[in-house]
Amino acid sequence: MKLLVNFIQILIIGVIVYPIYYVWETQHIDNFCREITPGMYDKKLIELVKEYHVTLIGFDENEADKGKWLAQVKAKSSFSDYRCEIGGIANKVAHASIMEEK
Repeated sequence: MKLLVNFIQILIIGVIVYPIYYVWETQHIDNFCREITPGMYDKKLIELVKEYHVTLIGFDENEADKGKWLAQVKAKSSFSDYRCEIGGIANKVAHASIMEEK
C-alpha cells in the first residue's frame, strides 16, 4: 500500500513539473531560433549554440563549406518533435524556422 501511495505522489509531481519544463524548453528553443539570421556565418551559429547550451544535430564544421547542409536543435521534453531547423549553404545560414510535427 505504501508503494502505491509513493507511486501516486511521484505521478502527481510529474504531472505538475512536466508542463513547466516543456514550456521552458520550447521557449528556450524559440529564443535561440529567433537569434539566427540569414547570412549569419557558421562560426556565429556555433557561438549561439554554446551561449544557449543547446545541442546542434546534423552540423559538421569541417563539411559545412562544401555545399548545402541542414541541422536542427530538438526539444527533449516534446512528444511532438518540436525543433528549430537550420539550413545553410557553404559557411552561411540560409534559414531557420521552428518545426513541430505531431
